[in-house]
Amino acid sequence: MIRMHLPPPSRPRLHAWALALALAGSAAAFAAAPGSPVQYRWRDAQGNLHFSDTLSAVAIARGYEVVNAQGVVVQHVPSPAERRAEQAAAAAQAKLDAARAHQQARDAQLLAAYPHESDLRLALQAQASNIEQSMRATRINLQSQESSLADLLQRAAEFEHEKKPVPPFLNNDIVRQRAAVEEQRQILLRQQRQHAAVLAAIAPQLEHYRQIKQLQDAQANGQIP
Repeated sequence: MIRMHLPPPSRPRLHAWALALALAGSAAAFAAAPGSPVQYRWRDAQGNLHFSDTLSAVAIARGYEVVNAQGVVVQHVPSPAERRAEQAAAAAQAKLDAARAHQQARDAQLLAAYPHESDLRLALQAQASNIEQSMRATRINLQSQESSLADLLQRAAEFEHEKKPVPPFLNNDIVRQRAAVEEQRQILLRQQRQHAAVLAAIAPQLEHYRQIKQLQDAQANGQIP
């Protein structure tokens, strides 16, 4: 078994290091002949370069390179940490590719559904209009629920005015009616937020449509592949 290691290069002795490395490569090629056609090289934690015809635990842990008899690197074997980093990078890239493909499919559907920008504008405006109609219906319902609650509270006030206890059934009705009023208020609040979001998204969606439409037209005209 042949082992040799070289210290990490220092800047003032760069040429000397290059010469030593060349000699080390020649020696490795000479040593790895009939019985050992390849050698392994790796760096330890201090940056020292090692050559050997057998693998050590350190080489496997830190990653190593397979060098043929001519001193040429024929394979790089990453360390476990490097493999994990490569897998994480590959997973991240795959996620980006999937998101890009998904967006391209959505863009294709958008262009197929709305051949012209005016078609998309009308659809977005109709979406906002539908929400506005739902808001009007909710407001009417809310007013009705609030009126019912006011009637119940008035009846309870009459009992109190007459120094009579409020009947349990009336208290229960008031509790239920207040819950109904609060539910309608929350529905209206969600509708208002949705309406605001739809209005805010119209301009960006139209701008995005113009961009992908321009790209589609350029591809159709052969301006870009």
